[in-house]
Amino acid sequence: MTITLGPTRIERVTEVDHWPFPPAALFPAVTPRHLCCADGDLDLSITTHVVRTPDAVVLVDSGNGNAKQRPTLPPHDMFATDYLDRLATTGVRPEDVDVVVSTHLHPDHCGGNTRLVDEKWVPTFPRARYLFSRTEFEWLASIHAAAPAEGPGAALAATFADSVLPILDAGLADLVDVPATVAEGIDLVAMPGHTAGHLIAEITGGGTTALVTGDVLHHPLQFTDLALAQAGDADPDLAARSRRIVCDRAADLGAVVLPAHFGGPDGGRITRAGDGFRYADR
Repeated sequence: MTITLGPTRIERVTEVDHWPFPPAALFPAVTPRHLCCADGDLDLSITTHVVRTPDAVVLVDSGNGNAKQRPTLPPHDMFATDYLDRLATTGVRPEDVDVVVSTHLHPDHCGGNTRLVDEKWVPTFPRARYLFSRTEFEWLASIHAAAPAEGPGAALAATFADSVLPILDAGLADLVDVPATVAEGIDLVAMPGHTAGHLIAEITGGGTTALVTGDVLHHPLQFTDLALAQAGDADPDLAARSRRIVCDRAADLGAVVLPAHFGGPDGGRITRAGDGFRYADR
């Protein structure tokens, strides 16, 4: 489904439709109050967004990617999806992409930057400039330099090695200081907390705004408690403040909200509900 903002078009391309997690694995402080009527695992997706302006094709996040060895982070380990075929259904081939933006450098948001060819990791989008938040890049580079052997840190170090470093080696990486403008109508806005350099993309056109929110929000149950931290939040308090900023802005603007891990093909809307917020698919 295409979301039209004046001359700009946005299409959601889902890499994984069903990505289930036990509630406590996703949100360590979750309570029955948060879950309300939810039963069993929380079913997420992994979704990327193609933004086409009159002058550029921009991919916001590239998904987890295939054949990435993440044994210390099993939900990200050794995918074999048809993501590029799904991308092709939008009329976009890898060589058509002008810019790839990473909302942050967790494995499921930047792993698709590269693909394995003849036992070598090469850029998936060979003509694109890859934009990395300078803060985010320096954070992940420091983890790679420390070479952790266990736990999530090992998976993050591997992410730098196979999904970021090959982009640098190919001369396709641009480190940006946020806020930054990608193309006309596409602005990057810092929303830290989940990671130090996490950003969102704010897209405007035709009098309408869309917010590609990355991992500011992981699941609609967070709207019942914006302080509910996801297991990967580096700074839970800061992440909660960013959630509120995004919710306030989305509600004030009537923006189309495009999360990475939930939502329908047309995105959703955030509205105020008393002192809190409510999310609904469009």
